[in-house]
Amino acid sequence: MKYFWFLIFFLAFCKNKKTEECIDRGINIEYLTDIDKLIKDGYKCETTFNDFNIDELKKCKVLFSDSKYKIIYNGYKSRLLIDKKENITIAINSRTVDFKTIKNLPFALFLLNDKLMPIYAISRLGEEKTFVYKIEYLNENIILSRAVDKEVAEIDINKLKYSQIKEIFKKSIYSFRYKKEKLTLDSYYNKVPFWTAGLN
Repeated sequence: MKYFWFLIFFLAFCKNKKTEECIDRGINIEYLTDIDKLIKDGYKCETTFNDFNIDELKKCKVLFSDSKYKIIYNGYKSRLLIDKKENITIAINSRTVDFKTIKNLPFALFLLNDKLMPIYAISRLGEEKTFVYKIEYLNENIILSRAVDKEVAEIDINKLKYSQIKEIFKKSIYSFRYKKEKLTLDSYYNKVPFWTAGLN
């Protein structure tokens, strides 16, 4: 009989320990700077994510999670925005902690696949001009191709709304034309997501 009561107690305990149901905190992202509002809110209904057993990803921690978004930080001014409704994950590399873009400072956005590896990038590396790249992983090599469309040259990364960022990534996948670059990335980044390196 005592085992019966133990089983009842154990089941009740496990039920109470169930992960908190995610609610919508009502914070909408219009600009990337709005992500700072999520972090300051501090609500976390989920505190874990798949790190794929990669050491650099194990350093990351969840700063915010509700029914719409999850924000993850790796300590190197690199943060992930997981948009649960849109089913997209964007890595943000910024030298500022409040997600503001500052003229002539490097800034990069990466669209990630389901392994958290970057597959497209919108970046400015020390110049005012913005570039869009496609990133492919072929035979242990990382192939970078730059979008050559006139529209890309007109992108002002300092003024992008979140909706515009999503639209640029959509065009990156479906309509932009690319030219292969001579620039390559270290083979280390075949398995470790490049965004974890942050910006120097």
